[in-house]
Amino acid sequence: MKKFKLLIATAMMSIVLSFASFAGQWQSDSNGWWYQNDDGTYPVNAWQWIDGDADGVLECYYFNEKGYCLTNTTTPDGKTVNSNGALIISGIVQTQTIQNTSTAKSGSSGKSGATQPTQTASKETTSNNKERMVWVSRTGTKYHSDSNCSNMKNPSHMTQSEAESLGRTPCSKCY
Repeated sequence: MKKFKLLIATAMMSIVLSFASFAGQWQSDSNGWWYQNDDGTYPVNAWQWIDGDADGVLECYYFNEKGYCLTNTTTPDGKTVNSNGALIISGIVQTQTIQNTSTAKSGSSGKSGATQPTQTASKETTSNNKERMVWVSRTGTKYHSDSNCSNMKNPSHMTQSEAESLGRTPCSKCY
């Protein structure tokens, strides 16, 4: 009877632990880093607050028209980002706590885990700046959610609307 209970408990834990995590996550390729939100969208031409080390403190990152995080540069709106892509003002990484209180913290941030309160824009504005990113091959007529679908070699990363404006349609294998 004890072994049966242990077997049932093990099976239940396996089922519970096999569910996918719905937290957003950083992704990278040869072109740089981008952030995939838990709903599958990506920030595009937008700032987004992300908790890089899951400590309850968010850093602000800017994502360009292709959805990539800008690093070591000045953003289109004239702000500066460090080598991790975090917003810096007067040499200090700008942060925000989960409670949506603005603070500042020096140091760097990692690229994992996320949450999304906003400081500089309303939630409506931020959500309008998210768009699903897709993969396309140099040839072909489809766009893909998976860069490995159909054995693509060096696929390009672009927004779904860009792919559709080029006449691409969704791949039936990965959509």
